[in-house]
Amino acid sequence: MADDKTNESGGFAVLEGMGGLGVIKQIGLMIGLAISISLGLWVVLMSQEPDFRPLYTDISHLEAGQVADILQRENIRFKVDTTSGMLLVESDKIHQARMKLAAEGFPAGNTLGYELLDKEQGFGTSQFMEKTRYYRSIEGELARTISSMNRVRGARVHLAIPKRSVFVNDRRKPSASVFVELYPNQSLERMQVASIVHLVASSIPELEDKHVTVVDQRGQLLSETDADADIAVAAKQLDYAKSLEQKYIERIEGILDPIVGNDGFKVQVSADIDFSQTEQTSEFFSPDLPAVRSEQTLSEVVGAGGASAGIPGA
Repeated sequence: MADDKTNESGGFAVLEGMGGLGVIKQIGLMIGLAISISLGLWVVLMSQEPDFRPLYTDISHLEAGQVADILQRENIRFKVDTTSGMLLVESDKIHQARMKLAAEGFPAGNTLGYELLDKEQGFGTSQFMEKTRYYRSIEGELARTISSMNRVRGARVHLAIPKRSVFVNDRRKPSASVFVELYPNQSLERMQVASIVHLVASSIPELEDKHVTVVDQRGQLLSETDADADIAVAAKQLDYAKSLEQKYIERIEGILDPIVGNDGFKVQVSADIDFSQTEQTSEFFSPDLPAVRSEQTLSEVVGAGGASAGIPGA
């Protein structure tokens, strides 16, 4: 109660003090108070971040740099999202920005594929130009397919198809290189890179997987060479051997532990595995042949070679 009386007396004292001022001083005090409130509201409004929205979601880094130059020239405020790398523009300026960029020819559009073959060819087009257009269309279609994969923002495919020679010794194998642009903080797994290599190799006659190279925008070689493939296989075999050894160690420890105790023994296993034997399962469907319910084939080769047996000359 004492505090309430003190606050009331303080408030009345302020009002009595203002009442004792002249009219001009009272008006000046009110104007100053209004200016202070307006200034505070202006600071709060200016400190709020405007609403930014993505301008485009599927443009390359090269186009993004050109688009940023145009936005700066037109005095359109923008920023770059550190997570996705996309250009963000104020929501009330996004339509204006897109109209300005459309007048400049951005975005450039999708990669052309088989549409190149639909274009009318002029009379007297050489065979070289026809082949070039055909391979360009394949490059575009492959780039489209690769760009539709997860984590891939864009792709380009370059084919090197040598001219076929009538001499066998002069014949060269075709090759291909694939450039992939990945989304920020993303990387391709080994199986994804292998699928890209196999996709390109199976689209071109006589193109082998080992002649397909995959590179990302950071200049890193993603495709494996023969040596890398051998190292990967050896690493998998070593991991399998270690897991098998650990499995047997746990089994032996489970048998001996109740008998001799936990500290009464030590188990060590060294697995010697023969990886030269392989097992393969295949399924064949042919309407002309009768269906086989089950079939098992066992092949075994002993030694480097077998000696002939029987009577000489028989």
